[in-house]
Amino acid sequence: MSVKKPSLAIYLHWPFCKIKCPYCDFNSYRKVNINQTHWIKAYLQGLELWSSKLSKRNITSVFFGGGTPSLLHESYLELLLKKIDDLWGINSDCEISIEANPNSVSSKKFKVLRDIGINRVSVGVQALNNIDLKNLGRDHNKNRAIKAIETIKKCFENYNLDFIYGRQFQNANEWKDELSQIIFLEAPHLSLYQLTIEENTHFYKLYKNDLLKGLPSNKLASEMFDTTRNLCEKGGYKQYEASNFAKRNFKCKHNLSYWKYNDYIGVGPGAHGRVKILGKKYATEEEKNPDLWFKKTVSLQPYTPKLTLLSDRIAFEEKLIMNLRIYEKIPISIFDKKKLDQVLIELVENNLVKIDVNKIVIKEGGKSMLDYISRCLIDCY
Repeated sequence: MSVKKPSLAIYLHWPFCKIKCPYCDFNSYRKVNINQTHWIKAYLQGLELWSSKLSKRNITSVFFGGGTPSLLHESYLELLLKKIDDLWGINSDCEISIEANPNSVSSKKFKVLRDIGINRVSVGVQALNNIDLKNLGRDHNKNRAIKAIETIKKCFENYNLDFIYGRQFQNANEWKDELSQIIFLEAPHLSLYQLTIEENTHFYKLYKNDLLKGLPSNKLASEMFDTTRNLCEKGGYKQYEASNFAKRNFKCKHNLSYWKYNDYIGVGPGAHGRVKILGKKYATEEEKNPDLWFKKTVSLQPYTPKLTLLSDRIAFEEKLIMNLRIYEKIPISIFDKKKLDQVLIELVENNLVKIDVNKIVIKEGGKSMLDYISRCLIDCY
């Protein structure tokens, strides 16, 4: 009888973009002329290094993120997938995703991507409003976005559209109308994020100097969140995570690995991971600076990404926060009962959670209060 291999999701981070959006806090860099042959050697080496540590794994998903990984030549993407297959094996159920911007979408290229094994695409549209697209620093317009979506729809059954709401000077009715247009596109998966002002972004610099005008109030943001949930539900989408909505059988397997706190590794500059080795959970982190990451990864000296052993409490906190994002039922048994009893009384009285067969279940009223609920529950460790 064969022993079932533990699952592993693989994230490959390509940090380069043609533009750097003012709201983006990802480890990405505006760089046009790149020697891709030179860089791919490091990714192949990085995969081999991980395979030496995590050899017997069942690969559930591969995700090319960034940056703009769709700028990579198809032959290099195929080379990376072949390496993963050689090292671990890719089965027919494996979800293989790539992020793309509308301007990097062409019928010829995406047919090739499909043929080499990629079976899911995530398109960063962000808005269906040309003024807002310009304000968000995007290099496409609404018509180009629609054309890209139509191209992808012909090549792929499984794809996602990314949008941002709560944009500058956007009101509730405008978002409602735009979301209706988005739903009309009939994508199988939607990622709908509220604009957040993150440190180390151009928007943050503007915000700190009181130069970023027209951001929504908390009340308006909450109203937009409720509108998003209600319209998506009517449109046949299930909200399976705070910002993610899917039609039946189209939940993102890769992201579920994160939210269910399953094992995943990140390969590429600044990529993170969480893996269990010999029964202990570790945080993994690769060198953030792309040039340093390259030098370390292709070095003749064995390079090991930074591994940090997580304490039981930290692992508990991380898993709890991730599970709450997908509204997982949380077993009461994992908490300190004395600490939990009073907290549960308050959460139940406020109609945020309910108890179902010794498990904590998030109610509709609690879905917009996840941060508060998680803070309450973390204190009950």
